Amino acid sequence: MDFATTFEEQLRRLIGETIQVATDNNLIEGRLIDVEDGTIELRAEAGGYERETRTVLIPLTAVNFVREV
Repeated sequence: MDFATTFEEQLRRLIGETIQVATDNNLIEGRLIDVEDGTIELRAEAGGYERETRTVLIPLTAVNFVREV
């Protein structure tokens, strides 16, 4: 597998996959919906007893690492 020239391009290859995104304060797991204008969009489950999903927007500048699950 060849690695994309930019982080954004590499993330676009993972659209539709489940990933974990770590920031300084959170570890968020969800399905990658879009990568656009320096922002990651995830569809994540609310967790706990809730059966809802939420859209989470994360600026690429806040990302410490991304892991495919």
